[in-house]
Amino acid sequence: MAFADYIPMLLRPSILLFMSIKHFILTMFEIVFQERQPSKLLNLTDLRFRSFARLWAANGEAMSVEMPGPLNSLLSQCSGLVLDIGPGSGEMLSRFNPKRIKAIYGAEPAVDLHPGLVRNATKAGFGGKYHALLCGGEPESLIPALAKSGVLGGNGATGGTADDGIFDEICCVRVLCGVPTPRETVKGLYKLLKPGGRMVVCEHVVNPWRTEGRVLARVVQLVYTLLGWPFFMGGCELQRHTEVFLREAGEWEEFKLAYVDPQHAVPFIVGELKKAGALKVSEGGARSLR
Repeated sequence: MAFADYIPMLLRPSILLFMSIKHFILTMFEIVFQERQPSKLLNLTDLRFRSFARLWAANGEAMSVEMPGPLNSLLSQCSGLVLDIGPGSGEMLSRFNPKRIKAIYGAEPAVDLHPGLVRNATKAGFGGKYHALLCGGEPESLIPALAKSGVLGGNGATGGTADDGIFDEICCVRVLCGVPTPRETVKGLYKLLKPGGRMVVCEHVVNPWRTEGRVLARVVQLVYTLLGWPFFMGGCELQRHTEVFLREAGEWEEFKLAYVDPQHAVPFIVGELKKAGALKVSEGGARSLR
């Protein structure tokens, strides 16, 4: 690839950064001039969540038309009891097959995105199967929300607990970049996955400049970070070592992740992981853990 053709790929994220700054400023104006509650500006956490929700409400659908790698196929195969981390306003829900899913729990911390999330869940055909949770993916936020929803407890409804696994599938699509404690969050999600359960992953990560990536793309990631990408993008980090966190989370029977656009400033890892420990039937008919 010629260098002149490569430059637009490095600069493309700057458009999103500028858009996020615009929505941050518009949110501040809205609070001060429309709501007339300038004291709300002192709560930076709420201000950032609100401005990012505004950005996503305006652009999330357009940003979700084309997804990297085989993500659409992976999501269409989801079945059973599903946990969807950070669904936003539900742009990915049309990729799932409601007929294969018993119930799906969407953990979304931005309250301003919930109306769109519920609306898109209905539009996708989930009806009462979809449960929107006002929480993040980190254990201290997710576990209480799941407990409140009634899905925890090891009863006949779920067949598991937060310690030995509840969900048949867990989906992480463009979300682990923004959780405050990624290593602990991934370990918590691993525990929530049933033995033999599958995790679907689509996350942008630190550029693999030592192998498939480029040094220049890695430098550009650092520049965007210094320009305020995490602050204006709702805590999103461009330099996360998400693959490492996933490998460290526990024992996987299958670990199938591949880079998509590794030379870009925003490369992705996309694929599926299968938790070890599924029950199998031996030749004598007895069941054992593998």
